[in-house]
Amino acid sequence: MKLNNRGQSVVETAIILPIILVLLMGMFELSRIFGSYLLINYVSRESARMAAVGRTDAEVVQNVYSKSALLNLENVQIVIEPGQSRRRTGDNVSVRIRYRITIYAPIVQSIIPNPFNMEANTVMRVE
Repeated sequence: MKLNNRGQSVVETAIILPIILVLLMGMFELSRIFGSYLLINYVSRESARMAAVGRTDAEVVQNVYSKSALLNLENVQIVIEPGQSRRRTGDNVSVRIRYRITIYAPIVQSIIPNPFNMEANTVMRVE
């Protein structure tokens, strides 16, 4: 008597497929979060350097928006301390960028808060 193994394959696929889908969605969302974090860190560093060498706050903000084109700019918050008029040589200038990224995968939303908040802060000495 010859046995048919097709039923066993269907059961194995039904068990493994949801696990694989959860892992793929998790990898997708975590790579989006990590890529956004790397981007705001880079932009924060570059913008703090601009502020430290004497650029205006408007130029710094424009730099953040132009370099962050991959992000949803409505969710980007920029804080420059101290303001342009109060910066003196030897003082520290801080550029803080806050970003809220929306999680799309429903299963990942139950693990990671939605929206996920991240922040990058860079401090440099004014030249």
